[in-house]
Amino acid sequence: MTRSVQTKMAFGALWMMLMTFVERTLGLISMLILARLLDPTDFGIVGLAGSFILMVQMFSTFGFDVALIQNQGATESHYHTAWTFNLILGLLILLLMLAVAAPIANFYKQPEIFWVICLLALGPLIGGCENIGVVAFRKDLDFRKEFAFQLSRKLIGFAVTVPLAFWLRNYWALVVGMLAARLAGTITSYLAHPFRPRLSLGHAFSILGFSKWLLLNNWLCFLKERSCDFIIGRLLGVAPLGLYNISYEVATMPTTELSAPINRALLPGFARIAHDSGAMRATYVNAIGMLTLLAVPAAAGIFAVAPFLVPVMLGPKWLAIVSLLEILAFNGGLLLFHSSICTVLIANGHPDRVTRTNGLYVVMLLILFGLLIPAYGLIGAAYAATGVSILSTPVYLYQVRRSIGVSVWEFLRVAVRPLTAAVFMAWLVRWILPEWTSTMNLATSIGWLLGGVALGISSYATAVLLLWLAMGRPAGAEGMLFDRVQQRLVEGGSASASTLSRNLT
Repeated sequence: MTRSVQTKMAFGALWMMLMTFVERTLGLISMLILARLLDPTDFGIVGLAGSFILMVQMFSTFGFDVALIQNQGATESHYHTAWTFNLILGLLILLLMLAVAAPIANFYKQPEIFWVICLLALGPLIGGCENIGVVAFRKDLDFRKEFAFQLSRKLIGFAVTVPLAFWLRNYWALVVGMLAARLAGTITSYLAHPFRPRLSLGHAFSILGFSKWLLLNNWLCFLKERSCDFIIGRLLGVAPLGLYNISYEVATMPTTELSAPINRALLPGFARIAHDSGAMRATYVNAIGMLTLLAVPAAAGIFAVAPFLVPVMLGPKWLAIVSLLEILAFNGGLLLFHSSICTVLIANGHPDRVTRTNGLYVVMLLILFGLLIPAYGLIGAAYAATGVSILSTPVYLYQVRRSIGVSVWEFLRVAVRPLTAAVFMAWLVRWILPEWTSTMNLATSIGWLLGGVALGISSYATAVLLLWLAMGRPAGAEGMLFDRVQQRLVEGGSASASTLSRNLT
């Protein structure tokens, strides 16, 4: 049973990684187009308005889907109750944001924000109507259906936003695209799953008992990622806010977008084997090894090629974010470990520990923001985010050891080789690449960027392999990948030999 669950988790992680790859490819294409069509002010206006929507939404984000997944005995009545809560909360958010839209616009002296908030406030209500039955895809580890469902909403959002950007050339393209994606998700949820929710509060107390911690944790996670919006928007303005948001998204994209799909697949699997501490521990250590092997070099790669990545991807008007990227890339690598620890704690029935640890993170973050942003501007914000991630990492490691017994040494054992190889790769790429100058044309910049990426991939893979061999081929993610590739080669060779034999006979 445990091995079957682990296999489904592994395949689920691959499906979710594929989903993220497609999603981020669409997002990257969209961002490249939008960054050239729109100004930083447009992104700042939507980012500021969206932050208030998310802030209020965090007060109502109880994580009912996670509660249903973690509760292996949940019935249809539990699903009806969760859907009813989502619907009620979506309506309350809409009414509240309509009431506060004018004061927010006046406070920031940005009248455009009023109508942006009013329209974006429809998003939570549209999302609250989504069919709660699609949660069963993850709970039953049926990630192929989850992939198809998530992909459909992303494609529709992309298909709406990009043409509107060419037509409108302002922030309304972003607003309408976001709403279109939410509406697409709600409609397709009823096409994807036969479950039909109805109004019911039959299991309100049992669901809220677990979800109250998720509510607090989601609010804290929002502050971890978006508290800078309020501080930068107030102290520095919407244009610097747009610069910071884009740099944060690009810098953390490789790590967060690799870890998020894997964690999405691991959560329901961990919930199923929570009773088996040995299997939980072994599975988590393997997951950490794979996350480190893939995500850490991606973060190091962002740091290494940042001087060419920005002008090629975003254009010269975004050059101010190069130094931000170089700092925030390390923050993304650390957040990778934090998110995986939170996932295993929630699956193991300890959402309260996640909440307390994230709370400490937010307190330190707000303190450093308050000290560094007024003094150093956007660079101060980047150093604050990275500094807090460094300072809080020992606390997250303590929590995972307390919960499932994974020690700091086990983290280091699976991470030391990828970390060493990633540092070598970043140093080599920065040493080889020339300094970018405004006299370089686009073709030359693209050539150096692609060359740097190719050098990074090859040097990292070589370094990891050599370190693994030098240490006696220890068990870990490298060994799993090597065995998988070897198995594929053997299967491919056998298939080729069989085909040749049939042809000869």
